[in-house]
Amino acid sequence: MQVTTMFELYGHPFVQCVAISEAFRINSQMQDDACFIYVQQGVEEVLSPSEKIRVSDNEAILMKCGNYIANVIGASPISEFKSVVFHLDPKAIKKAFGNRELDFLRVGNIHEVRGSALKIAPNQLLESFMTSIINYLENPELVTESLLAVKLQELVLILCENGKNMLASQIIGTLYTPAEIEFEKVVEGNLYNKLSIGELAMFTNRSESTFKRDFKKWYHVSPARYFKKKKLDKAVEFLKTTNHQISEIAWNCGFENAAHFSASFHDRFGKSPKQYRVDLN
Repeated sequence: MQVTTMFELYGHPFVQCVAISEAFRINSQMQDDACFIYVQQGVEEVLSPSEKIRVSDNEAILMKCGNYIANVIGASPISEFKSVVFHLDPKAIKKAFGNRELDFLRVGNIHEVRGSALKIAPNQLLESFMTSIINYLENPELVTESLLAVKLQELVLILCENGKNMLASQIIGTLYTPAEIEFEKVVEGNLYNKLSIGELAMFTNRSESTFKRDFKKWYHVSPARYFKKKKLDKAVEFLKTTNHQISEIAWNCGFENAAHFSASFHDRFGKSPKQYRVDLN
């Protein structure tokens, strides 16, 4: 990963350009670094404890403090993934707005915040804003702290739509408020996402050994057996209700490849997925 240009605001990182020329995966524990990522070119999947968000050209994702896994897909030296990353700090936001209270960022009950991440679709205001930011990143001699403060104000107002986008307002208003992570929601929300036990443990703020122990108490079976059963149950549903290729079913159900899927399926049902589908007819 290459950071090409970076600006600070009030002594903290504010905005940077990132270029990646190969498939890339990172586990990020953002305890003090909420952010907004705008994808200029390429595809990125971001997994939070309970959801997966896929963003591509001219789309963006707003994330509050928390644990995430980011996958850059299909990047290569001839087709780089490019993004602009904004680091969002509540104190910097308040200072940029002249330390006045922002009514549209007030949230009454933090438990009402419905998620830790929000996908932002392409829109004209955001694209115009990004054009101006990219111009400054390419011409750093034009940039001053006052200008960056104005751009931070502009970004917050665009994302929150002056208070009309309640979810964005809630996320920005609680940037560093830890989300309550429910064990079952993390497990059930990531059944088919090809996550390791260590990554699931990270999402629940547990060590791997503690996660396994708590999982056994909750589900009365090991994580490996539970996940395999759920994946195979979903595969049976696909075989019964779709005409998808076996390799596609394997991928959609969270198996690494068709060979692993077929072997696991045969172990449980005594026949291959292909033969199982034939026998249904």
